[in-house]
Amino acid sequence: RMLVSLCSRYGDCNENSSSHQFHLPQNFQRYPQLMYHLRRSQVLQVFNNSPDETVFFRLALKKESTRNSLLILQPRLLSYSFDSEGRPLPVPLDATSVLPDRILLLDTFFCILV
Repeated sequence: RMLVSLCSRYGDCNENSSSHQFHLPQNFQRYPQLMYHLRRSQVLQVFNNSPDETVFFRLALKKESTRNSLLILQPRLLSYSFDSEGRPLPVPLDATSVLPDRILLLDTFFCILV
């Protein structure tokens, strides 16, 4: 409810056009995505974690820098291909990122998956 009220307060809805469009200001564009991942992260979800693991994840979030804390909350998925000259491209955490000519690397701060 708070996310909807925040978006309705600061968002801009264009109802006059044929396709209804909703825009958030530049500084709020990643907020819904971060809230989604925060609510599902191991920092807040205690189900299937021991109390020690819960404390570990919460302390790690508190002690790390802002960049690392964002990585803990929302993992980063990088795509490597032979066409991009070895430079990784960030891709969304979605099934559409899986392509046959790409190598995906998931960085969750605590582990890296290839």
